[in-house]
Amino acid sequence: MIIGQIKSRERFMGKAKIGFEVDEGDLARARAYVARHGGSLNKLVSALFASLGREEQDHLPALDPTTSTLLAVSMGTMSIMDAARKLDLPDAGHVFHLLADKNLPLPRLPDDFVKKQLKEARNALEDCLIEAETKPVKTRIARSRPATA
Repeated sequence: MIIGQIKSRERFMGKAKIGFEVDEGDLARARAYVARHGGSLNKLVSALFASLGREEQDHLPALDPTTSTLLAVSMGTMSIMDAARKLDLPDAGHVFHLLADKNLPLPRLPDDFVKKQLKEARNALEDCLIEAETKPVKTRIARSRPATA
């Protein structure tokens, strides 16, 4: 029995490392099962996760090519430009509109790409800055006026 929350620790190469709490008795039985049948706990849990929802998936109608392409973009397995070419659209903006029409989430850009773009934008802005000219400040000397009676 899982008694804690699954926490995603790291994402790499389409896989995620997770950590969760399991009842000690259940863990012992799982280890014994793996010892009898070969493999590893990791493969056992991965196989369990992979099997989830398969029955439902078998009964789902096939997706049209446009929707499956948009899902690939949304999941980050296809670039927006590749999707535009595949769907014979003039540019990536049309892909964004189709994603919105289908209520699909926008793909998340990789952190390194975002940092690179931010650095380039910052450098471009710094190149555009114009330093203010420093003009000498003129000081006025107060003249005394004669007192009038």
